[in-house]
Amino acid sequence: METRAGLSVLGRAVALAALASLAWSVGCGSVDRPPPASESSSPGPSGPVSGGGFGGDGGVSLPGCGTKADGSSCDCVDVPLFTDPPNLYLILDRSGSMSEDGKWDAVRSTVAALARGLGPRARFGAAMYPALSDVCAPGREVLVTRDGDPPSASGADGPTTSALVSVTNVAPRGGTPTSASLAALLPTVRAIAGKTFVILATDGAPNCNGSATCTIDQCLPNMEGVCPAGLNCCEAPTGGPENCLDASATVTAARSYAQAGIPLYVIGIPGSGAYASLLDQVAVAGGTPLPGSPKYYRVDDKGQILDALKKVAARIVATCTYDLSADPASPDLVNVYLDGAVVPKDPVDGWSIDGKRVTLLGQTCERVLAGDVLSVRIIAGCPTVLPR
Repeated sequence: METRAGLSVLGRAVALAALASLAWSVGCGSVDRPPPASESSSPGPSGPVSGGGFGGDGGVSLPGCGTKADGSSCDCVDVPLFTDPPNLYLILDRSGSMSEDGKWDAVRSTVAALARGLGPRARFGAAMYPALSDVCAPGREVLVTRDGDPPSASGADGPTTSALVSVTNVAPRGGTPTSASLAALLPTVRAIAGKTFVILATDGAPNCNGSATCTIDQCLPNMEGVCPAGLNCCEAPTGGPENCLDASATVTAARSYAQAGIPLYVIGIPGSGAYASLLDQVAVAGGTPLPGSPKYYRVDDKGQILDALKKVAARIVATCTYDLSADPASPDLVNVYLDGAVVPKDPVDGWSIDGKRVTLLGQTCERVLAGDVLSVRIIAGCPTVLPR
């Protein structure tokens, strides 16, 4: 939610520079504000994101696979599922404030965990904003939508997850051109074949709209208490319209997605709480409001980002019925794993199999539908685990 305070001032006469410096001595050049226009726009790497296998929380190897109860070995393979995977398109806010408390790397590692956990049950595409070219440039696509990776016996990331980790390995920087980014990306998202869902992850207030106008109560520097009293820091000479809270245009852009039949989910990263009312409006406009309040998926601790993504994913891909690609050699040689943990075959709270169809039952089904589970795997070849 980094504001663009003073960018319009930097190219003005030296006589105005002192006033701009006074107005922005609290935040200019910090992670809360864009760097001077003369600063290089080529960010350094944000850092690696740990890999892992096909587990819901970063790659838990499946226990027991290939080993019978008596310790002897048995062959086992992942059974491909017949699915019509939806497209999950991630639009990620990489503004400068996302550098605070490691929020950007938390988002990167979490979306990688999402890709690992859902695997071939979804297709993934991604965009980031602002673009690398300028601190207020509309976002650009960085990952063309593609199939999620099938489970890996080695536990290594597949090409889609690896690409997602790689393309987001940039430093957070700049303002928050949310409305311009949504508008710029809509034609790309509309052109994706199949059913598409957008997940917008942002830590706060949209800005960077050079056509905006606002009074002091909607000027972000004034709202954040970093503007001298009595001045409107969204007007010359202390600032520009890019510092206005870009509320109306952002809501309108989100509504365009819903009108195109593309649900837009909103995840508020820590730091966004001050703008909860606006994010509520964006979620409503995007066609995905939660019942009650807040209407969006609010996250107050970066450790909860994965939980929020699981809840969103559950609304998109969760099911309790899985059709296998072929009848298993024996229904007594099938096991179901949720996030790496085996689920005993149980007629009440476990699962059942009928030919090629596996159905989750009772509490097991409820966990998946509630978003408490990300990775679902069906393994054939080893004796079915039964309740003790």
